[in-house]
Amino acid sequence: MDTKKKGCLVNVLLFVVGAVVGTGLTATTAVLLFLPTSTTTSTNEGTPNIYVKERSSLLGGVEHEVWLGSSADYGHRVAIPDDWGATPEVDRRPDGVELRFENGGRIFVPEATYVGGR
Repeated sequence: MDTKKKGCLVNVLLFVVGAVVGTGLTATTAVLLFLPTSTTTSTNEGTPNIYVKERSSLLGGVEHEVWLGSSADYGHRVAIPDDWGATPEVDRRPDGVELRFENGGRIFVPEATYVGGR
């Protein structure tokens, strides 16, 4: 009867270890599939500096965004709608920055959002 109890305890222990390892592998795989990577594709120096970034993930596709700030890692983020491209023309104005795209789309960012607004 002792061997049956040990066999049962070993089976329960193997089940628990398998569940923990399986959960860990599933969580790691999910993070790798959905974790976005970011690449700076262009920079326009001025006040503020303007960085165009491309964000992508294995399952999420590609998105473009503009960062207005002092560095590529910190600033006000503006998403660029799909199919607008990733090379806006920058027009700095006293009250903000206007981004113009080839398709005629425009995005205006008031100065208060990237200077002292954070």
